[in-house]
Amino acid sequence: MDQVRERIAGLLQDVVKEMTNGADGVQVSFVSGDRTTVYHINIPQEHRGKLIGAQGKNITSLRNILAAMAGSNGFRAIIELVV
Repeated sequence: MDQVRERIAGLLQDVVKEMTNGADGVQVSFVSGDRTTVYHINIPQEHRGKLIGAQGKNITSLRNILAAMAGSNGFRAIIELVV
């Protein structure tokens, strides 16, 4: 199961980098519990607006995609932006 979480973290990092025009300093880590995994996205301050999007539409869509990938593998997933 940890392999799946690692693959999702890598995919999430690639997507976030593409959304922010290849921003340096993007890091994705995760903490897994029994049934829920929390993905922490650490991104430079100047690129957060691109990731969040207008009225939060980009981050909401990313959270929905992550939830679908995790759900098909039998666990919940949450995205948190590291401040």
